Amino acid sequence: MFWTAKPSFLEKDTSKTKEYKQLLQEIIVSKHTAIEKVEQRIKLASIYKAQEDVLAALEEKLILTRETAKLRYLIAGTNGIIALQVSKIFSIPYVKSMLNNFDQSLQLDAGYLPTYEAYTEALCMVPSFLGGDVDKAKYLASKLAQFSPVDGYFAQGYIAASQALESDAIATYKKAFQVLLEMNFCLIDLAEFFASRSMNLPYKIGALSAHYGIETSIGLCAINYFIDHQSPLYNLPLEWAYLRKAQLHKKLDQNAKAYQSISKALAINSNFTLAKQFKQTHWNKK
Repeated sequence: MFWTAKPSFLEKDTSKTKEYKQLLQEIIVSKHTAIEKVEQRIKLASIYKAQEDVLAALEEKLILTRETAKLRYLIAGTNGIIALQVSKIFSIPYVKSMLNNFDQSLQLDAGYLPTYEAYTEALCMVPSFLGGDVDKAKYLASKLAQFSPVDGYFAQGYIAASQALESDAIATYKKAFQVLLEMNFCLIDLAEFFASRSMNLPYKIGALSAHYGIETSIGLCAINYFIDHQSPLYNLPLEWAYLRKAQLHKKLDQNAKAYQSISKALAINSNFTLAKQFKQTHWNKK
């Protein structure tokens, strides 16, 4: 649910505030065009996890450029991240803005897959008195399934999991993986497949595969794609992807590759508790 503890990877590193402000000032005084400056600010603020500044820049971009489903989707998602970062009382306007922007995104493009994915999950996370609505989530998941059965199954599985219907969630996720299996997922052009989807999806496929032990080879292909295309603009940190990669290799009894992957996770973030625990469990090493 919303209003849980802030995810550690969303925490702003205040030790780099001075560095961030200096780089931001360089952008502001540069001779680039207004839209170029906005794009640079979005990238810089994303890297330094200054989400309020990301939101401000996205809203400025909305004024400077035409309104698109993607831009509304990004504004919605940034509001959602901020809602997770601030205190409960201050999160309310961000939650409402998130839901409103998701609505506007679908009004602009009724077939924009990333919005269906994120909006469905948000409706399951948000309390009903703030606009959360599981029935609406189910409706959106069914609409998503019309555009893409595999995406629809993942959305429906999430809804079941959010309601603690574990067996239903697993059964539905298995249907999604079956579709991926039938399309020879690891042999298709993954860049083309994910072009119309969010970068959350390849990570999600890898994470679900690792967690439930479903079609591990497919999970590995998906997490490899995420790693190869990862960017500081994404909120999912690279060390988490390498943890999933290590888990998947371990399930395939590829111990050397699993060890290599968990070592990469710890090289990126030596304080990553889950990675340290995984390494300790399987190799009894600190």
